[in-house]
Amino acid sequence: MQETPKAITQGNGEAQDAATLSPAALNTPSPASAPPQVFVLVIDDHPIIPEALQDLIGSHFDGVQAIQAPNLRQARTLYQVEKNIVVTVLDLRLPDADGMASITDLRALRPEIPLIVFTGLDSDQVRRNATEYGATAVVCKTESTARLLGELSALLPGHVASAKGAAGNGPVEAITRSASRSELSPRQQQIWQGIAEGMPNIEIAQRLNISLNTTKAHVRELLQRLGVRNRTEAATLYFRRRGDRQP
Repeated sequence: MQETPKAITQGNGEAQDAATLSPAALNTPSPASAPPQVFVLVIDDHPIIPEALQDLIGSHFDGVQAIQAPNLRQARTLYQVEKNIVVTVLDLRLPDADGMASITDLRALRPEIPLIVFTGLDSDQVRRNATEYGATAVVCKTESTARLLGELSALLPGHVASAKGAAGNGPVEAITRSASRSELSPRQQQIWQGIAEGMPNIEIAQRLNISLNTTKAHVRELLQRLGVRNRTEAATLYFRRRGDRQP
C-alpha cells in the first residue's frame, strides 16, 4: 500500500502542519480507506482554489487526489518525499517565489513531472514565457474549466472517469441546481469570478473600483443567491459550472 504525504519536520525542529502537506487538508477519506494511486500537486497559497480543484479532480478522475502546497518551499519538500506526484498545477503568484523562476526550480527537481500553470495573469506574453521556462500548458483562471480538465485528461489518460464527471458529485450537484434557479447580475458575475480566483474582498473592490463595504454586501447577497455556505463552495460551483460549458 502506498503512503500518503506526511507532516515534514524542518531542520530547526519545527514540524510543519500536516494539513498543508497531506491530502487530509482537503477533506480526504479516513485512514481506513484505500489511498489514491497518484497525486496532482496544486501549488497555490489561497485555500479556495485547491479545495475547488480537489472537488473537480475527484469528480472527473479515478485514483487521483489533489494535494496542496501553499508555497514553493513546501512544494520542493513534497517533490522530494512523494514519489507518486504525476502532475503539478502551479499558480505563478506565490509568497516565496518570483513568477517564472518557480517553473525552472520545479522542473530542475523533477523534470519528469508535467507542469500546468494555472494563473489569473492572462496575456500572450505570460503564456509564451511560461512555455519557454518549461510549462507543459498554461490555463488562465478565467477560462472554462473544460480547458483545465482537457489538459489534465491528456496527462492522466488512464484515470479519466467520464461517468463520474457526468453524474455529478453529491452535494455539489445540489448546489448547482440551487444556483440555476436565480440569474446573477453582471456585477455579481464579476464578484463570483473574483472569489473563484481566490481574491479577498479588498482586491475585488480595487479591481471593480467599488468600496470595501459595497463588495462585502455583494458577496453576502451572492452567497445567498447561489445557495452556498461560504466562499469555498462558491468557488467550487464556479469551476463546476464553467466545466459544463464548451472551452
